[in-house]
Amino acid sequence: MSTARVAYPKTLPCDVVEDNNGSVVTVDCTERSLKDVPRGIPRDTTNLTLTINHIPKLNSTSFSGLDNLEEIDMRCNCVPIKIGPKDRMCTESVIIEENTFTSLRNLRALYLDGNQLYSIPKGLPQNLILLSLEVNHIYNISKVNLSEIRNIEMLYLSQNCYYRNPCNTSYAIEDGAFLQLNNLTLLCLKSNNLSFIPHQLPTSLKELYLYNNNIEVVTDEDFKNLTNLEILDISGNCPRCYNAPFPCNPCPNNSPLNISKTAFKMLTKLKTLRLHSNSLTCVQSEWFASTTELRELDLSSNFLARAIGVTDFPRFLGKLEELDLSFNYELQKYPQTLRLNCSFSSLKSLRILRLKGFVFQQLLPESIAPLKPLTNLEVVDLGTNFIKMTNLSILMELKSFKIISLSDNKISSPSDGLDGLGFSGGEPLNWSPMSAAAQYQSKEVREIHYFRYDEYARSCKYKDKELGTVTSFVNKNCSQFGKTLDVSRNNIFFLHSRFLNLGQLRCLNLSGNAMSQSLNGSEFTYLTNLQYLDFSNNRLDLLYSTAFQELKSLVILDISYNNHYFESEGLTHMLNFTRNLKNLKILLMNHNQISTSTNTELESESLERLEFRDNRLDVLWRDGYTRYFNYFKNLLNLTVLDISQNNLNFIPPEVFSGLPDKLSELYIKNNKLKDESFNWEKLQLLQSLQVLDLSGNSLTTVPPMLSICTKSLKKLLLHKNQIVKITPDFLKDAFNLKYLDLSYNHIQHIEKSSFPDDVVDKMDKLLLHNNRFLCTCNATWFVTWLNRTTVTIPRLATDVTCASPGAQRGHPVISVDLLACQHSYLSIVLYTLMTSLVLGFLTLSVSSHLFLWDVWYIYHFCRAKLKGYSRLYSQSSAYDAFVIYDKEDSAVTEWVMKEMCAHLEEGGDRRLTLCLEERDWIPGCPLIDNLSQSIHNSKRTVFILTSKYLKSGNFKTAFYMANQRLMDERNDVIVLIFLEKVPCNSKYLRLRKRLYRRSVLEWPTNPQAQLYFWFSLRSVLATESHKQYNSLFKETL
Repeated sequence: MSTARVAYPKTLPCDVVEDNNGSVVTVDCTERSLKDVPRGIPRDTTNLTLTINHIPKLNSTSFSGLDNLEEIDMRCNCVPIKIGPKDRMCTESVIIEENTFTSLRNLRALYLDGNQLYSIPKGLPQNLILLSLEVNHIYNISKVNLSEIRNIEMLYLSQNCYYRNPCNTSYAIEDGAFLQLNNLTLLCLKSNNLSFIPHQLPTSLKELYLYNNNIEVVTDEDFKNLTNLEILDISGNCPRCYNAPFPCNPCPNNSPLNISKTAFKMLTKLKTLRLHSNSLTCVQSEWFASTTELRELDLSSNFLARAIGVTDFPRFLGKLEELDLSFNYELQKYPQTLRLNCSFSSLKSLRILRLKGFVFQQLLPESIAPLKPLTNLEVVDLGTNFIKMTNLSILMELKSFKIISLSDNKISSPSDGLDGLGFSGGEPLNWSPMSAAAQYQSKEVREIHYFRYDEYARSCKYKDKELGTVTSFVNKNCSQFGKTLDVSRNNIFFLHSRFLNLGQLRCLNLSGNAMSQSLNGSEFTYLTNLQYLDFSNNRLDLLYSTAFQELKSLVILDISYNNHYFESEGLTHMLNFTRNLKNLKILLMNHNQISTSTNTELESESLERLEFRDNRLDVLWRDGYTRYFNYFKNLLNLTVLDISQNNLNFIPPEVFSGLPDKLSELYIKNNKLKDESFNWEKLQLLQSLQVLDLSGNSLTTVPPMLSICTKSLKKLLLHKNQIVKITPDFLKDAFNLKYLDLSYNHIQHIEKSSFPDDVVDKMDKLLLHNNRFLCTCNATWFVTWLNRTTVTIPRLATDVTCASPGAQRGHPVISVDLLACQHSYLSIVLYTLMTSLVLGFLTLSVSSHLFLWDVWYIYHFCRAKLKGYSRLYSQSSAYDAFVIYDKEDSAVTEWVMKEMCAHLEEGGDRRLTLCLEERDWIPGCPLIDNLSQSIHNSKRTVFILTSKYLKSGNFKTAFYMANQRLMDERNDVIVLIFLEKVPCNSKYLRLRKRLYRRSVLEWPTNPQAQLYFWFSLRSVLATESHKQYNSLFKETL
């Protein structure tokens, strides 16, 4: 497969891959938080995956134009609540409208698992051969439901009704519902609470899965017409519930699944039969009388511990290749040894035998005697049997073996035989380790598939199923060398050469045995052909530099997780034992917390790969301590060095010159390196370096120019750092770089010079997702470059997103609208102009409101200073008096209108003309203009005063303007009338009474005195003010 050459928009939030000739185009949109089928999918797409998204609805337009689709995988868009993630629970089922898929005439496979569908979608294409509807809410299967898919070959309807997806009703299947499916070869109805085996199944059926239901009886009629059946799985019916880590309901009285002796009589083509966890206590030979083609038989997790010693069913299974009898131990029993019936020697084709979890004390030669004639037997699993003693050499009698596992037992002592070991030959103990091993059992649940509810379940991320993946119980790198023995997780605390007299072995696993022996080079004397040794999870004491020296053929050595003695103070650690291993190529020393070493250098002429993770190089290389600067120098052929998780916050520059010359891959991830503590320039000394991994550190920047530091580098990983900025010339001339990972950093901006086209376009992959890009107009080049570059950028349309500004947060960078930035400079000018106008208008408005009079006064004052003073006289005053009063006070207003106007304008010998605001001011004219004109066009200005009005702003402004006439014209026009008691604390008022007493009047409280008040007011208004001043001050005015 290769990256797609077909045309598609880069905004497509999916990975597009095509095969070499372009006949298969796969679009993978898995886990992209989609809420709809994305636009821009290539028209040539043949396989479309929309798994783990949030698409709520499909209709006939969802796949329009995609006529070449052969497979649609849309699983897990609305997983039932008990199964799905708790942080985004789905409560409404996916809606699939009728005829959604009708136009897709090439569609052959449709996966709709985990969508909470309540029925089979209508309008499915006729060419469909695979339909999967697992983990939905489909409880009723009728002939009508299946009438549209008569050509279907594989139908999955499982897990629609079980404890994690309860249906609260009976699962109903109409008789003959499947009979119309003449091409059906696979039917899966597992985990549906079925209490019966459906009848009238099509004869074309080759695979039938009915496990984890509530079936109690298998009759002669159930499979009589399934003559083509090759795989039958009825496991988990009448289950063995002891120690089951899931809700488990056994049959009444813990009875076994009742299988008729002739139930399988017509299954002459059967190749796989699974009877796992059916509570079987015996195996009827008649079951296999007709199944002569059987290749795989699973009888695990039953109660067959006694039965296999007397049964003779193996003699009918001459072609059987795989037999699983694991976890058939008898409750509360701990027998002396394993007893296999001699009929097991009839399994001439047997390749794999699993006897895990049988529970017995000794493995004797007679225990495996029936297996010795089996010339094809390659794999024997005897793990988790709590075996205390065995002579490992007896296993060598199985001449064809490739893998033998004795892991998770209790083997402890070296022995050539079983004499004098303290075992009695009496009755078996009435105690079983399984019955009191709760803590151990929990471990089994995690690691051993026999205790999973569904070993073959399909996950949301992988659609392949029902294939039964075999989990290797030994390291694949180990078994590839040849004959393998796994005695891991036992109680072997001491090694003797006689214990390991196994010269044929190529791979040996001794991990997890808590061995604290000081190895001196004599323990593995007989293992002359051993090439892989796993000594991890022990307590290795490297007191002698001769350790492991007898293993002349050793290629891989794993001594990880041996930190016990390395964490103790003052001990000798001879780590130069590697010089004696002339063929050693890979050495694993991870998780040992090595902080001291007796020798200052490791030595090897053959070692190619060294893993030194999770140790304490920060102590060995501490500043000022130079002993270990050349620690790896003499590993002459070393090409790969991993020193991750060594707590390094500083690497001395001298260390780089102490690294091997042939080093091509250097891993320094998950340390504490910062910019000032990692010397990029020193990479020049590593002229063969091709891969550098600095991920998971605290770097905030990249080197100014990578090509100056190293020209050979092809792969650079810098993810999960704190990089904020990419230097301008970062990738200049870095022509050899093919892979760059900058994901999960804090990058905000990338300049054009940082990613030159002549370098980046030749790269295979560039990772930029999960950064903090700033999507302003300054990022125009970056957005344009993302849209036109040819380099592969994974998750470009979904995870390369904007962090700011707020309106763009979470939006894909590649989709930023560049049109908004095309006229950016004009926008800035217009913005500045409009802002200036608005601010100017606001300033002018506020200033005119607060300081207009002051400005007017200063203007005229300055003008008078410049041009000289000239007195302004009006030709004639329009009014005798301008009356100013509090018009908001109704009592005052009424007094002015009814009393004052009546006496002054309508009564008396000479009628006076008054100027009133409510009557004589010009509407629409500014207040200040009306006020100024009224004062200047009137001979006198009369103030009608109350205590409230004295505090108002209107009074102060008018009084200030009237008083200004005294300053400008030397004409005192002010007359004060107090309607309330005159305040006595005013200095101005006392001074005015002294100078011009008649201009200050009070409304009398005695009605008899009102006539005198109006006479006095008329006199003041009719007489010029300067004539009424006190004679002592006339000259001053």
